Amino acid sequence: VFLKMIDIDLRQSRCCPLCGGKADSTAFPYETRFNGSMFYYLKCSSCSTVFVDPVPDVNTFSKMYSKNAYHDCHYDGVEHEPYLESARLLRKYLSKDSFVLDYGCGLGVFLKALKTAGFVPYGVDYDVDAADFAGEDVGCKTTSVSGFFALPSKPVFDSIHLGDVLEHLPNPSETLLQLLDYLRPGGVLFVEGPLEINHSLVYHFARSLGFIKKLLKQENINNHPPTHMYRTSAKQQLAFIERLDTELECKVWEVYETGWPYSDGSTTKKVIAQMAVALGGRSYFGSIFGNRFKGVFVKS
Repeated sequence: VFLKMIDIDLRQSRCCPLCGGKADSTAFPYETRFNGSMFYYLKCSSCSTVFVDPVPDVNTFSKMYSKNAYHDCHYDGVEHEPYLESARLLRKYLSKDSFVLDYGCGLGVFLKALKTAGFVPYGVDYDVDAADFAGEDVGCKTTSVSGFFALPSKPVFDSIHLGDVLEHLPNPSETLLQLLDYLRPGGVLFVEGPLEINHSLVYHFARSLGFIKKLLKQENINNHPPTHMYRTSAKQQLAFIERLDTELECKVWEVYETGWPYSDGSTTKKVIAQMAVALGGRSYFGSIFGNRFKGVFVKS
């Protein structure tokens, strides 16, 4: 019951960005303070998606996603194999020299993978410094989000990729619908990212520990940036994409487990992560366990 006793009126909160439902409580990780503002994690009464309220302002978004504060910290030195694997999956549906947009390209790791797979990559990122760095490093066209949507002539792509992007968008349906106008008929939408409230051994351990900490230290407030605008399950993530556009035909829907972030933690956490990976991708009690997804959709 105490979870409803928060400093905001849930009746005035924004609607769920996936289904449009209203929040009925807070949920793990509850709240965080960043850039002088409080952000709450609210649980949708309709689909159980957890989303951030309020939406960060432009100043906060710029601070969160600057190249030095975000990309250099989280994506510098990442393993390239997962990106190459995703590019190889896309190669099953596209011919060589296909024109592929990587929306949310960051430092350009997937752009490199696309080039290696024989595609013609084009990168877009929220942060102009990250986009410029990726373009120079990979040797392809890149631009910022604002620059992309302001282009005088609209480029048409054979495929559009969003890797770890949807969860960062305050209004994912609006952005996806905008992007689909840049995808040719018969083109491929390739989406992949985290499933942060899907059944997973790591998720259940983290949520349980977070709940205990909340009970014992109710005055203890997180101070991490609210970079992920929502956290959802495999079922609701797929339903959101299919509900968005009936012209999208699902060709691949894969749920799997990486053990993150416990895979980088203490010995105990690493053991939990290994167990989670072993359970990942399998169905238990009618749900597929895993903390990530890959979805390939063809635009009819």
